[in-house]
Amino acid sequence: MSPAKILVLTTTYPANETDWSGAFIHSLVLAIQRRGFEVEVIAPSNGQSYGPQFINGVHVSRFAYFWPRSLERLTKGAGGIPENMSKCILAKFQIAPMMVIFVLRTLIAVRRFDVIYANWIGAGLVGALVSRISGKPMVVSFRGDDGYLARDNRLWRMFTKWVLRQSSFVTTVSSELLKIMRDLGADPARLTLPRFGVDTTVFCPAPRTENSDGRVRIIFVGSLIPKKGLQDLIKAMGNPEFRNTSLTIVGDGYYSEDLKDLAREKLMNHCEIFWKGITPPREVAKLMRQSDILVLPSYTEGSPNVVKEAMASGLPVIGTRVGGVPDLVSHGKTGLLYEPGDVEALRECLFKLVKDENMRVEMGRLSKEKLDQGGLNWDTTAADFESIFLRVIG
Repeated sequence: MSPAKILVLTTTYPANETDWSGAFIHSLVLAIQRRGFEVEVIAPSNGQSYGPQFINGVHVSRFAYFWPRSLERLTKGAGGIPENMSKCILAKFQIAPMMVIFVLRTLIAVRRFDVIYANWIGAGLVGALVSRISGKPMVVSFRGDDGYLARDNRLWRMFTKWVLRQSSFVTTVSSELLKIMRDLGADPARLTLPRFGVDTTVFCPAPRTENSDGRVRIIFVGSLIPKKGLQDLIKAMGNPEFRNTSLTIVGDGYYSEDLKDLAREKLMNHCEIFWKGITPPREVAKLMRQSDILVLPSYTEGSPNVVKEAMASGLPVIGTRVGGVPDLVSHGKTGLLYEPGDVEALRECLFKLVKDENMRVEMGRLSKEKLDQGGLNWDTTAADFESIFLRVIG
């Protein structure tokens, strides 16, 4: 019997093995392939690659959606499509040609596949239309901003309800998104929250060592855009009581120069700061093993992989009560939670963990234990999706 064939649609996908844009989609695809499925990915260009390519054995087909290609803006840079549309008029005009070409490319390819698997609402719209035309079943995953747009915006709510009606199965990455989809009319019998995981062979604990200067090492990993909240972390650490800390910042984005100016104003006299830029996943894992605390001060999230990566690395997490973060971080046990934008509350959380090494170590241990007990790795994620795919094929 030939393996089932899955056509994966996504608006974000890494350009190579070291690119972290949509790296969690790639990790899931690899795990699905390991379970014997035949997989192909269709995605718009990210400005770096076009046409067919293979990444770790995964067949990826990328298409251009605007000419000249140098003017493509919709899928380039940190923050993805919603962020690009909010700050670039040209990106808004590119959504229509991108969607038309996406539909055409998918219609051509879908005949060879058994299931369409779409990620985010943009790919979900494409998959829903192609599913209706071709009769092939579609599974769709809502991953964060797409679900919140459907909740808060009438037009996106209309689009999302149509996608839900066309879908054979709907998955979300957090309990909050699950509730949103249920409220929008998703059939509870075809709605589920799989275990979305992390690569525990790459992200793993290391013996805790102190820097030669005895600083407590804090790390932030994410896009340097306002909604990730790094500005709040910098403000919170703008206090001489944090003179025995260091801050490592991994990521890049259009807000980076403003953040560096803010850091020079708030931190340069007492806190050592390292700007690492875009960093390959294995180097991120190494930096986490060298750190003591992960801070994610986001204003919006789905189920952030960086939190799972920190948990797998044995780090306590300070995060905001948004999206799937409370599903992952048990306040007072594996980390500390606060309301987004509350700089003073963030400062208090930092004080607690910076001053108490025993608390940091114990929370980090319990973080790793919670991740392991929940089976949050890519093999369990792929097993959950295998049962979904076989169900819709059947």
